[in-house]
Amino acid sequence: MSPVPWSAIAKYVEEAHSFKGRVERADCMDLAFANHAPDDVIDALDALGSRLFPTVAAAREFLVAQNQVAP
Repeated sequence: MSPVPWSAIAKYVEEAHSFKGRVERADCMDLAFANHAPDDVIDALDALGSRLFPTVAAAREFLVAQNQVAP
């Protein structure tokens, strides 16, 4: 699977961060499912796992390092 562009998942990560001041997989996934996001976007967000990210940038860095998001 090739990495998805950040622009494909940014809105979910940013909106999830706006809820609680951190990024959690569950919030991102709920938003993506509610918007009928494509499978590759769901797979990329699923890679967040059980980690909590204090910023959008930290979540993006992690996903890039995991080859889920294109740099």
